[in-house]
Amino acid sequence: MTEPTTTATVAGLSAISLLPFINGNALLGAVLGAAFIATYEKDLTAWQRLRTMLLSTGIGYLLAPEITSRTLVTSDATAALITSTFSLFILVKAVDWVKKVRLSEIWKVFKNGGQHD
Repeated sequence: MTEPTTTATVAGLSAISLLPFINGNALLGAVLGAAFIATYEKDLTAWQRLRTMLLSTGIGYLLAPEITSRTLVTSDATAALITSTFSLFILVKAVDWVKKVRLSEIWKVFKNGGQHD
């Protein structure tokens, strides 16, 4: 059974999708991906679960057009679902990497176009 926080957030974001300037397909995909992550993670408080859902939904919604323009995925909903599902895991790995390396190493990666030495 889902928690009340997840259900309320999904209902609220679904209501927002009715606004005329909102891409409802992308928002639906982002909410579904975020709901999966929020229910998948264990031992989270209601506020942590809400924060995770909102962050994941925002990333999925904002990056959906970029994913559809640069990949073979043509549906905004699918792109948002994939992005919101994997975005937090990728961001956590990136933050862990940044914590471990020196600033000069980060600069070399950006200077070399993403290539490590």
